Amino acid sequence: MGIQNLFEQTGKARRGVVVLALAMLSLTGCSKEEGATPIVGRDARAGGPTGTTVSTSGLSLNGWVIAQSSQQSVFREGLVGLLDANLPESYVGYVSAEAQGGTGIFLAGRVDLQTGVLNAANTNSAHMNIRTDSRLLIMVYDEFTGRPDASGVNVGPIPIYLTRATGYVQGNRAFLTFSDSHGSIVMDGTFNGQTFEGVMTYDNTRTVSSGASPAAGELGWFQVPTCQFFRCN
Repeated sequence: MGIQNLFEQTGKARRGVVVLALAMLSLTGCSKEEGATPIVGRDARAGGPTGTTVSTSGLSLNGWVIAQSSQQSVFREGLVGLLDANLPESYVGYVSAEAQGGTGIFLAGRVDLQTGVLNAANTNSAHMNIRTDSRLLIMVYDEFTGRPDASGVNVGPIPIYLTRATGYVQGNRAFLTFSDSHGSIVMDGTFNGQTFEGVMTYDNTRTVSSGASPAAGELGWFQVPTCQFFRCN
């Protein structure tokens, strides 16, 4: 799989700089234009709190969703589709498919098993359901992030914070669904002692696009440290 090869080639190099890169987002300008950005209400899917509150909810943004650079247009289509549940496309600036240049889709989570903690090294065939209060946080850093809006307030990243979950772990595979009133996000992948990675898809139940049906599709390939996403022993 091409995108998996991309992770194999770049994952180790990026893993050590993710925290630094995220910290630098607040210090670097990633917009392509100058002037005010007339954007409001980008935190409508933050699970109640504002984006600022969500970003300090005890979850570390140590994973990402990416695609190959040649798939930038497909990646953009998937992202716009996901955000169409609460944001028109004009509210979403450029986002790199490879999480470069100060933009990207970053994620964090806390997944607990109903039977206890995950032993990432023991991939037996037992079917173990996850707890329904497991959490997923997605933060979209686009070219508008950090720019002032029409009122002079800096625009934050776009948050999606989901606290309702279903799914299971079996062997080294995990199939997880996180949902809210806007729709659902599915993470279908495999894990080992280091990483949990696979395909992230979405299925919206609403749309802000007039005359359109709610969007559904693939967002990209995700990767996150296993025992910083699952609760491990």
